[in-house]
Amino acid sequence: MERLTTRGRVLRVAAALVVAALTLAGTFFADDSVFPFAPFRMFSTADNPNEPVLVLRTDGIDTTGRRLELDERNAGVRRAEIEAQIERFKADPSLLRSVREAYAQRNPGKPPLVEVDIVEVQHHLRHAQPTGEITEVVLARYRP
Repeated sequence: MERLTTRGRVLRVAAALVVAALTLAGTFFADDSVFPFAPFRMFSTADNPNEPVLVLRTDGIDTTGRRLELDERNAGVRRAEIEAQIERFKADPSLLRSVREAYAQRNPGKPPLVEVDIVEVQHHLRHAQPTGEITEVVLARYRP
């Protein structure tokens, strides 16, 4: 087995020190965006056990008045995609037009949508246990 040269050892120690310094700095001053040089805070913290659990849902209302949940199967949109852009949809609900159009393309022959809503479903907790109380708040609404 070959031994490392002095230069090789110096480079390895320097690389280890750089990684250690970045990890230490990331731990105190950075957030999830610089992982692996910062901890995933979303996995290392806990929510208040008396605060509601928030879940977003995208709904559509068709011309018959039927309300249906829009998802990846029927509208080609995943909840995570909506969650990632929720502030944009709240600021400009007309952006939900694309969800309506995607639903129409995937569901020919079904009644068209006359409304698309992003609904925040709040599941209320007490001492980390569900109370059975659920509140729904419309965050964005698009009506063509």
